[in-house]
Amino acid sequence: FFFYFTLTEILDQINEKGFHKLYIDGGTTIRSFLKEDLIDEMTLTTIPILLGGGSSLFTDLPKKLKFELIESKTFLNQITQNHYKRKR
Repeated sequence: FFFYFTLTEILDQINEKGFHKLYIDGGTTIRSFLKEDLIDEMTLTTIPILLGGGSSLFTDLPKKLKFELIESKTFLNQITQNHYKRKR
């Protein structure tokens, strides 16, 4: 069986069950949520290794989305983790 739901419908179902935070990963999935303006907070982790072949998070967005940097951390003197909150 295949079911088709929009991202908003899926989030509504998750919220109805009492869950209010969702971890998503992968460029294509994250970009889908960004296109629908469904991300309130995000954490971007940068590791200084170029893998190539990945999918860009920020291409083909229909409008500018403004985020504010909340916190920035560095691990092992090279890995950075930035926490952003959506400015609406």
